[in-house]
Amino acid sequence: MTGENDRGSRRERPVRVLMLVRELGFGGIERDVSKFSRHVDRERVLPHVAYFRPGGPRWAEIEQADIPLLELSIQSFRSSAAVTAARRFARYVAEHEIDLVHAFDAPANMFAVPLSRLIGRPVLSSNLWLRSMLDRRTQFLLATLDRMATGVFVNCQAVATELSSQWGVPQRKLHVCHNGFETEQFNSTGRQRPAELADAQLVIGTVCGLRPEKNLPLLIDAFAEVFRTHPGIRLVIVGDGDEREMLVRRISELGITGAVLLKGATADPAPWMRAMDVFVLPSKKEAFSNALLEAMACGCCPVGSEVGGTFELIRHGEHGMLFPSGDRERLTDVLRMLIERDDERVRMGCAAAKFARENLTIETAANRLATIYEMVVGPGVKPT
Repeated sequence: MTGENDRGSRRERPVRVLMLVRELGFGGIERDVSKFSRHVDRERVLPHVAYFRPGGPRWAEIEQADIPLLELSIQSFRSSAAVTAARRFARYVAEHEIDLVHAFDAPANMFAVPLSRLIGRPVLSSNLWLRSMLDRRTQFLLATLDRMATGVFVNCQAVATELSSQWGVPQRKLHVCHNGFETEQFNSTGRQRPAELADAQLVIGTVCGLRPEKNLPLLIDAFAEVFRTHPGIRLVIVGDGDEREMLVRRISELGITGAVLLKGATADPAPWMRAMDVFVLPSKKEAFSNALLEAMACGCCPVGSEVGGTFELIRHGEHGMLFPSGDRERLTDVLRMLIERDDERVRMGCAAAKFARENLTIETAANRLATIYEMVVGPGVKPT
């Protein structure tokens, strides 16, 4: 990648990019689109954002930043609305002289990759997840899109390795850009407990969608074990999803209802992260977790299962703890140690915040993204 850093200085105008995502709600990918579009250097990149479904907190953030928005209004690719949206997409790309299309999630890949190639525009597909997390039909469909796309954008080396070794994506097509966090929102200043956790001696928590791959029953079971000997601790889970009712039943069956707080999804999870002493990501599979990164920035001591991109965030024993995925006994032992060893917990929490600040801010990520765009499009864009 020789010469990457000076490509921007050789360009005659910024790269005009149309970022496409299914919706702009609470999810991690939606937040990525919002962060990247708002923080990328406008002297290097002029972002536009397109979406299938209107509304959502990220839509409001992008609109307030005066970034052009394109609504495509697609509910199904098999509807006549999809044909209308394709025409509108092609017209917008031409009228706004878009240099590059960047699709951020699987539905956006399916729509934008073939259409962009049809109209003669470079296109980045995205794989911000481990492909093994998806059903087989979607896996093979995305593999076809890999071959069609100009490049494939991934958020960690773990995903790049999976795509290269298992799906044959050439290394030259893979572009790694770690997620970044917004320092003004996610930081360790003013750590305090909300009223619901005011009496807690120590708070263990997580922020995530309540989905099977997050493996939250493992966290609840491990918490129940340590709660028996440390009744002053509390568990808080921030998020929504299909598993909520199942988790409520499990918490009740274990007799820990009074010690567990289930909060819904929020556009501003930072105050909850600052209330946590220990942040746990017990996932069965994971790429590069925004929530884990943001919790580290907020000064939590991070604990994660040994999967995917979590290795790229946590160095075991230095700024967090790792445990084998699915190993309840090991997770229980880690939580017990962190409860009983205040010095180790605080040391690793401080080290995690320092690591995040020095390596993974949104400014660092946005700079890398701009470099990727310039590499894909090349230096030959003519001024208008």
